[in-house]
Amino acid sequence: MADQQIAPKIATKGAEEIESRKIFAQYAANELVFAVVGHVGSGTTTIALALQKLLQTPGKNVDSYDTVILKARNVIAEWATSIGEQLPNEATRELEVAERYQDLGDQMRLTTKDFSSVAKRLVRKIVEQRASKTGVKFTAPVPVPPDGTRRAYILDSIRHPAEVELLRHVYQDAFILIGVVCEEERRRSRVMRKYSNAGEGKARDFMQRDAKSELKHGQRVSDAFHMSDFFLDNTTERFEKDGQESVHWNINDKLSRLIKIVAQKEIVRPETGETAMHHAYGAAMRSACLSRQVGAALVDRNGNVAATGTNEAPQAGGGVYGEAFDEGAPDHRCAFQRTGETPFCSNTRQQNLIIDALLAEIPELKSLDAIRKNALRLSLRKGRIGDLIEFSRAVHAEMDALLTAGREGTTTIGSRLFVTTFPCHYCARHIVSAGVDEVQYIEPYPKSQALALHRDAIEIEAREWVPPSRGGSKALFRPFVGVAPRLYRRAFLKDRDLKDNDTGTMLPGAPDWGSPWRLGSVSYVELELALIKALT
Repeated sequence: MADQQIAPKIATKGAEEIESRKIFAQYAANELVFAVVGHVGSGTTTIALALQKLLQTPGKNVDSYDTVILKARNVIAEWATSIGEQLPNEATRELEVAERYQDLGDQMRLTTKDFSSVAKRLVRKIVEQRASKTGVKFTAPVPVPPDGTRRAYILDSIRHPAEVELLRHVYQDAFILIGVVCEEERRRSRVMRKYSNAGEGKARDFMQRDAKSELKHGQRVSDAFHMSDFFLDNTTERFEKDGQESVHWNINDKLSRLIKIVAQKEIVRPETGETAMHHAYGAAMRSACLSRQVGAALVDRNGNVAATGTNEAPQAGGGVYGEAFDEGAPDHRCAFQRTGETPFCSNTRQQNLIIDALLAEIPELKSLDAIRKNALRLSLRKGRIGDLIEFSRAVHAEMDALLTAGREGTTTIGSRLFVTTFPCHYCARHIVSAGVDEVQYIEPYPKSQALALHRDAIEIEAREWVPPSRGGSKALFRPFVGVAPRLYRRAFLKDRDLKDNDTGTMLPGAPDWGSPWRLGSVSYVELELALIKALT
């Protein structure tokens, strides 16, 4: 099969070999797959429509793409209909309509025993669209190869991390996930405006279920969101009350920048915040913590990275383990314990000791049989005891960065802290006390009580916020926006000539071996055969 597909495309000119990179170019699919993820009320559909319009419109140094939006809700509806489930009446504009689709999505993931089930059906829709565009009749499982036309598919929207994993594995570097940031109060307002019977309480419950259901097969938008390649903020309403587009709605500008990065026909370089978060992401990888990897980067008033930090066990003399150049330096991190027993997390062990003490000391619990004790033990671990973090040996990443700055004599007044995960309540109070103006983060941290404990000193809405270093009364904690660390290298690495070597004139060219967003239309096995056939 592979031989029959490739053989007609490979030709040689006498004894001349076909240049290898031309073979790769020959099998470039020229297709991109975008997906949008955001908490309910963030406006993912607005973003999808804006992206579609920009991709379809050719501009300076930007080619147009034949673009289609594929809705996750539609594939859920198709699946539900196929098994005889009743669909809600969408004309009612009641919250129960959206809740019914939540139920059906959960049911699909549970029934199929596949958390990526929605994405799998979206893949089928992509193939069906390609077949329709290329004039091929799609009959599964016969593949539908791309015809080289520039096409983009926008998936609206992602609700579970397994969907992201599937799409990344299938479409590899041609898959781009856009995370839509929006302040919670604005999202709640939009939900209440969209659904006629959604009061404050109903809207809050609906949003909580959307963010992170207690069910593993439920919606887990929070877990999928931080996997994004690019973040943008859609808090600002697009239209003013008079119907005019707001000058503060900058979504088109942000999406245009992303498209320019992908097109590679202009020189686009990182913003200060993007570089800082890239440093934080790199710092996180130093951590050998058994619980999680967190990184932080402290940026001074001039935009210079003053210090980085990671969550790691402290080392006498300053800093944390793993920083020394000396390969023979002592390393007493949890993962590398040499006590003769299996390495363990001290925080989890202490949590278990607390639970054991409760079961042993409370008379009503001492008499429980082993089965009920184990069930209670698991229940306690899922509660507030499981949220305890003070028994970890690690210095948290934010604290490591702040302490590093202090050891080096660098002021933290008026600085900004970029951290891969929302700060815990321990770090938050030290961040405020250190005089940090602003914190930007990617991944949420539900265990944190920072906002509950320090609302007097922490602000989460950027509108009208004044930095403490300029007379304001609160530090700003907000989600990061821009090119995510996972996309940073592909977006900004100089992988092509940027000038004419003879004249010196700026002339951005194409990478010799193709775009870093290129998706091959054949497997590596078929590429091997193509390269072998091209030999003289």
